[in-house]
Amino acid sequence: MAALVQLVHEEAGRFNRRFVVRLVDGASVEAVLYRGDTLCISSQVGCAVGCPFCASGANGLVRPLRLEELCAQVEAVRAVAPGLRRLTLSGVGEPLHCPAAPDFVLWARELGLPTSLTTSGGPIEKLAHWMREVPHNGITLSVHAGTEVTRAKMVPKGPSLERLFGALEAIVPSLSRNRRKKVALAYLLLAGENDADDELDAFAARARGLGVFVHLYAYNPVPTSDAKPVTRERYEAAYARLTSQGLRVRMSSKARIEANGGCGTLIARRGLAARGLG
Repeated sequence: MAALVQLVHEEAGRFNRRFVVRLVDGASVEAVLYRGDTLCISSQVGCAVGCPFCASGANGLVRPLRLEELCAQVEAVRAVAPGLRRLTLSGVGEPLHCPAAPDFVLWARELGLPTSLTTSGGPIEKLAHWMREVPHNGITLSVHAGTEVTRAKMVPKGPSLERLFGALEAIVPSLSRNRRKKVALAYLLLAGENDADDELDAFAARARGLGVFVHLYAYNPVPTSDAKPVTRERYEAAYARLTSQGLRVRMSSKARIEANGGCGTLIARRGLAARGLG
């Protein structure tokens, strides 16, 4: 199965190893091995959600990956890094738009590799299915906003905050305690976009009742976007403001801050561009 993909480039940092994964049609995606034991793989060649800060969807969507291609990413990396303990579908692509993703989670579970995912939350009916039925190891919802105007800018093709939080308010209380613990919200701070106090307060007001963790992400700039990170001082102030309003907030780990593994930095290449990598 690993022959379906080829690792054609690796960029190693202090904490992470980032791989360019070439597919049989000449397109490529990327995968990141965090801290030697957690592999983040891609679910699509490109992405249709259109987040302006994200390199993964800068060239639009080409296609979702097949089940064999999802599995082959894992097998190819395991061949050079055998210490895998967990997986995450948080690379290039929107996992809820990948038909093979639920079957991949089952395949990985058989191997003893619990799998989480990061999603913009839509389609809502698929989110509900994942939260209630798929044996995932965690779902992180990319929210990145407290008001509808900012949400529409940050996650253009994702569900509105009203629809997203309406679904979460209906689903989360019905989950078992163990599954509730596996739900989290993500907020990526961008200078001048979603870092104002009123935006943070609006997000806190929506999120507080869910009782789930919030991942407050620092941003690594990418060549395809003009988005800018906030200063460390502003990042820490945003953390303090959210925690003071009753949210359980986690800051970016050192591995997530590293440039070769940051949120929105992974790249997909169409066939012609990918052929020049090897």
